[in-house]
Amino acid sequence: MMRFGSRGMRGQALVMFVLVSAALVMVLGLAIDASGGWWKSQRQNDVIEIAKESALSRSNEIKFDATDSTRAIDEIVYASLTENLKDIESSEVSVTSWEVPETKTGSMNRLIGVEVTVTGTYRCVFAQTFGFRSIPVKNTITFTINPYSSTEVWRQDANGHGCRLMKPAGCLLYTS
Repeated sequence: MMRFGSRGMRGQALVMFVLVSAALVMVLGLAIDASGGWWKSQRQNDVIEIAKESALSRSNEIKFDATDSTRAIDEIVYASLTENLKDIESSEVSVTSWEVPETKTGSMNRLIGVEVTVTGTYRCVFAQTFGFRSIPVKNTITFTINPYSSTEVWRQDANGHGCRLMKPAGCLLYTS
């Protein structure tokens, strides 16, 4: 007596092995590359926090800068990012700061808003097999600096001014 279908099942293990191994590579790609992108995002976020703390700790230097306090903030933040971010040359950096005019804050107060954005990429390892070359990673932080004074505050001549430092991958630009 002959069994039905026994000859039709030959080679099925090979097909199942190929399908399962492809799915396994996809899961590995998701696990390794997604976690690598997440870790890079966390490192960027930590570096941005360090830059924020650097700017906040130097508020008197920013307050008494003779030329432009917003440019001083941008340079302090960018110097901190350069010191702490390993792949700053391949990242895009934007530091924007703006001082609220005296007419809005009063003569005893200064308020400076700052936004820092760092955009980079994580180069994939396993996901390249399926066409994903890199994962974009972007972090932004917004904070204010309020250099306090109990009497009238020293200000620059320009009432309400701002500055923007932008660094596309490879160069540095200022706009006011």
